Amino acid sequence: MLAKYFKPSLLKEIAEAAGTPVYVYSKAVFLKQIASYEKAFRGVDPLFCYAMKANSSRALCALAAGGGWGADVVSGGELYRALKAGFEPGKIIFSGVGKDQAELEYALRSGILFINAESFEEVLGLERAAARLKLKAPVSLRINPDVDPHTHKYITTGKLGSKFGVTFEEAEKIYRYAAESEHLNPVGAHFHIGSQVYSAGPYALAARRLAAFMLKLAARGVGLKYADVGGGWGAREGAEMPDPAPLAAAVDGVFGGTGLKVILEPGRSVAAPSGLLLTRVVYRKRGGRKNFLIADAAMNDLIRPALYGSRHPVALVGPGRGAEKVYDIVGPVCESGDFLAEGVRLREPEAGRLLAVYSAGAYGFSMSSQYNSRPRAAEALITGARSWRLIRRRETYKDLVAAEL
Repeated sequence: MLAKYFKPSLLKEIAEAAGTPVYVYSKAVFLKQIASYEKAFRGVDPLFCYAMKANSSRALCALAAGGGWGADVVSGGELYRALKAGFEPGKIIFSGVGKDQAELEYALRSGILFINAESFEEVLGLERAAARLKLKAPVSLRINPDVDPHTHKYITTGKLGSKFGVTFEEAEKIYRYAAESEHLNPVGAHFHIGSQVYSAGPYALAARRLAAFMLKLAARGVGLKYADVGGGWGAREGAEMPDPAPLAAAVDGVFGGTGLKVILEPGRSVAAPSGLLLTRVVYRKRGGRKNFLIADAAMNDLIRPALYGSRHPVALVGPGRGAEKVYDIVGPVCESGDFLAEGVRLREPEAGRLLAVYSAGAYGFSMSSQYNSRPRAAEALITGARSWRLIRRRETYKDLVAAEL
């Protein structure tokens, strides 16, 4: 269990100093997940590009950048954050379906490794941006391999019918166009089949399809350097990431010996186990046959349970008293979908008691909002057995209106 990395005495100290709700991350867990990837893939020697959308905290991103990792960004804002966190521009890739002209020019001026384009119109837009800047844009295409990763429909991205990528047939036409363009330099091909994938089989299938396509392109005079196999390796709530060795074996079995540089985009699997959401019980109440714990954290702080139906383990911080009961843990937001967990067994906590919501390090703070005009939570990083530091202050009421004119 992840609890061993988050000592109750330290969590209580953080809550007392930083208030609640607060996101708490463990440097040790974050680096451990990174080390697991590096060990599993040592025979492949890929470029790891941390998927910033999972958690773009500068403190965590700096840990990845300091270890020589690159970054996968999906907006101009994420690119800005990546550069501020210390990622080398030449190790940054820019993905996403809707990059506008300003974002494309920003990426080109920054000298990033390449842009993952997702449509012919985007490639034409990239060509225009490169022409204005009088340079040649390094471009990769995100190809939809039509592979079912057997995960939640909202995080399935490699099946035909999703908004992501282009078909192999369209990709061939785009690569031929790019190869003849004065302002485009086709350098790679990319797929991303989804998130929370626990089997290497779908990756192997997608990789074989991509490799065959890249071989066909090369025979027709379009040689590429990079094979980007995306991310999405699963990490179950309440547990560390499983060994990615099967994923490494699948990738190496397809691309080993081809001379292509493999790129991998881990995100959630690194960040999720590394963080928890610390919250306090405000009230207890009975509603019909249900027992409710009303916490000071809400769906604006952690939307994954409402959005994806994710089930995050919740535990009392420190020992409990009395008999166990089954609780729904909900927040103050005025929505019936505002819950952090349902059907949780806990010893009855008094008001003011701390609760830890585990596996909240990914898509927790990064998807949080000010809904119901609730200031966003603080963030803290555990740096040692007895040490921690605040890495983002709690927002204030003034922050709620700071950008309004």
